[in-house]
Amino acid sequence: MTHVFLQAGEVVHHGKDLPFNPFWYGVIALVIFLALLGLLWSFRNTLAMDPVAHHHDDVDAGTPAGRAGSHH
Repeated sequence: MTHVFLQAGEVVHHGKDLPFNPFWYGVIALVIFLALLGLLWSFRNTLAMDPVAHHHDDVDAGTPAGRAGSHH
């Protein structure tokens, strides 16, 4: 049984070569993540420009027992 494992360990599998150096995959991923972060950052403070006042601490009078309801 050990002989089978030794033979299996000696088999070298060469897959398809990558189109470019693996370092560049990390660089491209970092650039994409930074672009997405920039997109997310561009929407900071947009709720402050919402003309409808959002009061999350008030109690909805229409709910039973005076529990806080949905404020959409």
